[in-house]
Amino acid sequence: MEKVAISKCDEYVDDKVMVALKQTLDAFGGAKSFVKPNQLVVIKTNMVIKLPPERAATTHPLVVGCLAKLFLDCGAKVVVADSAGGAYNDKTMGAIYDVTGMTEASQKYGFKMNDDYDYVSVEPKDAVVAKKFNVLDILEKADVIVNACKLKTHSFTGISNAVKNMFGAIPGLDKVQMHGQFQSLDNFSDMLFDIWGHFGKKLALNVCDAVIGMEGEGPTNGNPRKIGAIICSKNPVAVDIVGARIMNVAPTQIPTIQKGIERNYLKSVDDVEVVGDKVADLIITDFDKRTPNPYKPFSTNVPQWLQPLMHKLMTQRPYVNKRKCVGCQTCFRHCPMHAISMVPTKKGGVPKATFDYSKCIRCFCCQELCPYGLVKIKSGLGYKILHKKPKKEKQK
Repeated sequence: MEKVAISKCDEYVDDKVMVALKQTLDAFGGAKSFVKPNQLVVIKTNMVIKLPPERAATTHPLVVGCLAKLFLDCGAKVVVADSAGGAYNDKTMGAIYDVTGMTEASQKYGFKMNDDYDYVSVEPKDAVVAKKFNVLDILEKADVIVNACKLKTHSFTGISNAVKNMFGAIPGLDKVQMHGQFQSLDNFSDMLFDIWGHFGKKLALNVCDAVIGMEGEGPTNGNPRKIGAIICSKNPVAVDIVGARIMNVAPTQIPTIQKGIERNYLKSVDDVEVVGDKVADLIITDFDKRTPNPYKPFSTNVPQWLQPLMHKLMTQRPYVNKRKCVGCQTCFRHCPMHAISMVPTKKGGVPKATFDYSKCIRCFCCQELCPYGLVKIKSGLGYKILHKKPKKEKQK
């Protein structure tokens, strides 16, 4: 069985976070069991977008800082890195470092923020679908990689946690290309594990910031939700199983977990040994969760003229309020299928985002990366009926 350590932590206070991290790492022999003096440890965080820590879209800088200090105290060199949804360069990432609080944390705790924006092409021997792709150069140079993720909902994959976080190993706009190449949840999940397989054993530890998570329209436009825990494991799928259960989501419903079992990361969803605090004490029964959103073109048995209507009725889709859209073109630039165009208004104003749903694969990159949080998710009538939540019984 794969061990997962949980330690309750109810707020982002230095002493509390440090105690929780030590308790979880002690279950695996402590920080010293993962690193040796002078080794380069890269903490791969979640810095998907330029949002402050209180929005709960990114790994909290205090968690990253305390984690870095534990490895620095072992004599290691520590660099914190990620690739966000936009361009992978000093200007874009520097602004994200500042707004997410990582720059300030690096000054306080003594770690270095990544300033190496090179990337390298790799060809994993055991890859299933992603035979060749680019990864961050700093991750290739690392002796040890620590995956510091954030527990959130995700409109495409259902949850964003340990497995999904390593998509940030792909530089900048390459992620757009990979969304277009791996459109279904099945092959997208396979692609994620091809990334994991490339890094192998040097991807040694997963640390989940679940002190404050995100519910609703995650991974960036949802709402912060207090969960109150730090979760650690050597196994990313085990972390995701525990995270799903805390969010009151059946792990078997999450495609990345299913794929992890298929790829032999675990035998089953029950192949997890929890130590420390109990999952049952953390489960949030009214968590505003999201159902994974598979994109599957309709069968050719459905008449072609009927397919657009069926898509509208049976799927979720992104949309933007044209009145509020500022025309920044972020969604336009990041759509892997070129399903978004910028159309001038009738009055000749700033061009607004317009969706072509016949091209849209429902990856929701537009919703994830909109800097103003204006791209929302709309459910078709058939989708609403199929996924209707049971009414809660009234208390007698």
